[in-house]
Amino acid sequence: MPVFSNFSSKAGSPNLMDRWLNRLGFVRTTSWPANMSWLKLPPLAKDSSAEAVLTAFAGMEPDIVLNHLQTHRDGLTDEEADVRRSIKGPNILPTHTAPSWIITLLKAIPNPFNVLLIVLAVLNAAIPPGSWKGFTVLVVMVFISVLVRFWQEYRSSVAVFKLQSSVSYNLQVRRQPNMSVDLKIPTSGNETRKTVAEADLVPGDIVVLSPGSVMPADCLVLESSFLRVSQSTWTGENDPVPKTANVSGEKGLNLFDLSNIAFMGTSVVSGNGVALVLRTGADVLVANMAKDLKKRRQPNSFQLGIRHVSYMLIGFMLVMVPLVLGISGYTTKDWQSAATYSISVAVGLVPEMLPAIVNANLARGAYVLSKMKAIVKRLDSVQNLGAMTILCSDKTGTLTKDEITLCKFLDYTGETNVDVLKLATVDSVVQGSNGNNIDGAILDYRMADGQPVNTAQHQKIAAIPFNFERRRSAAVVKGATGTNLLIVKGAFEEVLRICSFVRQGGVTLPFDFQKKHMLIERVNALNKDGYRILLVAEKRIGDVDMEDEDGLHGLEHNMVLEGMLTFIDPPKDDAAESIAQLKDLGVEVKVLTGDALSVAVNVCQRLDLVSRDDAADDDDVQAITGPELALLEGTEEFDSVVKTCKVFAKLTPNQKALVIGSLRKAGHCVGMLGDGINDCIALRKADVGISVDSGASVAKDCADLVLTEKGLDIMVTSVTTGRLTHGNTIKYIKMVASSNFGNVFSILAASAWLPFTPMLGIQILAQNLLYDISQIAIPWDRVDPEYLRTPKTWKTWDLLRFVVILGPTSSVIDILTFTLGWFYYGIKTANDEVAVRQFQTHWFLQGLLTQTLIVHLLRTAKLPFIQSRAAMPLALSTGAIMVIGFVMTWIPPIQRGLSFAQPAPTYVGFLVAELILYCVEVQVVKMIYIRIFGTWL
Repeated sequence: MPVFSNFSSKAGSPNLMDRWLNRLGFVRTTSWPANMSWLKLPPLAKDSSAEAVLTAFAGMEPDIVLNHLQTHRDGLTDEEADVRRSIKGPNILPTHTAPSWIITLLKAIPNPFNVLLIVLAVLNAAIPPGSWKGFTVLVVMVFISVLVRFWQEYRSSVAVFKLQSSVSYNLQVRRQPNMSVDLKIPTSGNETRKTVAEADLVPGDIVVLSPGSVMPADCLVLESSFLRVSQSTWTGENDPVPKTANVSGEKGLNLFDLSNIAFMGTSVVSGNGVALVLRTGADVLVANMAKDLKKRRQPNSFQLGIRHVSYMLIGFMLVMVPLVLGISGYTTKDWQSAATYSISVAVGLVPEMLPAIVNANLARGAYVLSKMKAIVKRLDSVQNLGAMTILCSDKTGTLTKDEITLCKFLDYTGETNVDVLKLATVDSVVQGSNGNNIDGAILDYRMADGQPVNTAQHQKIAAIPFNFERRRSAAVVKGATGTNLLIVKGAFEEVLRICSFVRQGGVTLPFDFQKKHMLIERVNALNKDGYRILLVAEKRIGDVDMEDEDGLHGLEHNMVLEGMLTFIDPPKDDAAESIAQLKDLGVEVKVLTGDALSVAVNVCQRLDLVSRDDAADDDDVQAITGPELALLEGTEEFDSVVKTCKVFAKLTPNQKALVIGSLRKAGHCVGMLGDGINDCIALRKADVGISVDSGASVAKDCADLVLTEKGLDIMVTSVTTGRLTHGNTIKYIKMVASSNFGNVFSILAASAWLPFTPMLGIQILAQNLLYDISQIAIPWDRVDPEYLRTPKTWKTWDLLRFVVILGPTSSVIDILTFTLGWFYYGIKTANDEVAVRQFQTHWFLQGLLTQTLIVHLLRTAKLPFIQSRAAMPLALSTGAIMVIGFVMTWIPPIQRGLSFAQPAPTYVGFLVAELILYCVEVQVVKMIYIRIFGTWL
């Protein structure tokens, strides 16, 4: 087999082959597997990185590269390809492999709340007398939380993997049918073509390229004919670049300026070519970029919010636990029991079900989004959608239909002229498979009778495809009279430059200054209306050499201007409405595009994203290009311009990330909607990265959310869903944190007053657990419409204020229960164990029922039950837990397990009165709170 497969190290001499090949000047590139890892590189390129190896290949003669890869211009044999594939593996990016369930599970474990609960579980079991019941409950809570997050994220990863696997490409490769039996060297002259799948390519394959081909690997161009490749997924530049077989040996040349290297993921726009596959699978440049992107990910808005809430709870514990320990130990003189009790207080402060309910909320949001054609890869992104204040989006396909449409065909005076359309159609027909979307729009045009333009009388002689250096295409055809005709169509400036005459009413006239000025004014007016303009010119010529590209180009002078074509990429029907809806939701849309500034501004003006006055206002810049923005990098003015600008054109990938970073630094929660490789850094930088299933694979890997359809209408519903998720999450956190804080506040009062423990640690844990179970239905709860109108972020100080104010309101009822036990039931000492247990049971009942019932008051800023009602699942869960909590204190087995005593029958009446009093108290406090602070949830 090729690449020295017949050499193997003998036992005891593992470096024999290495030493032999080193003497021949070969070096090992570590990214290649065994038997495929030898590559003879120039002395200055012995770095094994993808960039270095590709640059080294670019500087070598094609025949040398073919020799190094032990292949031939006629391709490999099927046998050789099979052997190489067995060694190298399929041509699949590492990110396209099936997700690992174990890795997903391990990633689901790290969470501030989970860590906190595990620490408390260990302390609960370690401090004598250890409570293994409490330890078990806490560990189960962590397990449930991890399981919910793991299942949702793993399921989403599998969905994205299937989505990517469903998109595959077949392409033509050269294959040799025969092989020399003795030397195992391919014979020449027997090349055939074979269709193979992209995944089956191996280094050394010879690939045949044609317009529309997607580059299946990193390749070296061996042959080219007008070959133009779009590298926009890498560079963001829409203009295709020429690719030739010329050696790119110039030092310091940018990797993407190498004219003979084509990168995986780029696409052939025009022309034809033949390329040698250099690197596949995990070795390609895009795979290396994906590895680097995985290393850099800043905490997003949700993660920062969770972190701050965790710090707040830890702060509460650091303050309250020592206070309870000191007061309880001083009062009871039993410091060991006080230490155990203080740990119970710490457990009471932490909402055990918080991670599980937060993840269930996010999972519920992800499920809702999946019904809206959006796959959530990372659960955090659901909440970040609701917190989003700025959405950075591309233009083509999102704001526009990505459908270039031919509108008018005019002579230079602005009059409709069918002859202009006929000439343009002839050129488009001649371009054939080398044509672009403009040619497609021309060929799709139908006359008033529904028929296409007839071009049968023209015979193709030669075609020069469109490219972005010349910005025009040309065709040589033989007309009905037998005369050769050169037709040119292209960008306004480029065609205008080569025209010396103009056609007016069938008469050829000199193209003087006055006529040119009139044409320029007319084109400027059309541009302001959002039209893209192409000029069409022609002239009669003699015989031409079809193979002489320079000679064909030399004919393009002294042309006769026939007229112009107007095109438009119309905005999507719902784009303006979606932008208006996002604006109403408090989300500002900024456009980041690779298109020209004038085109982008035109579209944005038509969608009322930028007004004409705004675009022209120098004092408040609304649109800017990448080169202009580069001049401001590192200055304060950069952040100021990014804040005010709504349209960014011609941005580099790093500039997109800088824009995102600047907006985040200003306190915004930023979403990024992009589908190209050049968007990857920005997708990672954003709080929520959004891609589409038709986007580049690596972009989907970087995204948090993958849309199965591209459009802003999906973003509107996604934002609303995110806010609904955030609303249900924050209402749970505020309710449970304030309730738990109130309990601990009451415990402080009890520790200073009562000579016994008001509630055992296992009872506190059971009460919290029952309350949390009643909140499992919160993900299905409603949120007031007013809440959904503005972006929602984590506000730690707002949460702290809510907890500190609402928490003590429950303590009023708690102290009332203590008073009843002390004065009415006469429980004043620790000597009567049954009486103490009854005291604890009374407080357990009152605490559980009040904090469960009060959910209906805290969940809304409106009047509960009348102006706003909980969803049926939440109403049933809270009602069920209240019934269960009340009944369980009367059942002997449960009484023994949780150290309860039979409640006093007379206490039931007091309990009902306490519930009514607490509802009135909380509603009054809520009304005062909203009046003072202007907010509730």
